[in-house]
Amino acid sequence: MIKKMIQKTMLLTCLSLLSIGVAFASSQTAVTANLVKSEVDGTVLICEYRTMNQIHFKVLFSNQTCPLSIQVGH
Repeated sequence: MIKKMIQKTMLLTCLSLLSIGVAFASSQTAVTANLVKSEVDGTVLICEYRTMNQIHFKVLFSNQTCPLSIQVGH
């Protein structure tokens, strides 16, 4: 139980750092897409994100968690 919690914490930390890095690297051409829904299909987790104009998908392993928002190309 503790091992899984540590793994999830490490994953969330890494994803947060990656998101921050992407935001700084492409602040002129990136927008934030917010999580709309997620669905587990077998061993994968499909995360659906939306901006004002587009829909984006992110595929993760089913034991992972969808970030609440992601940076996407403009």
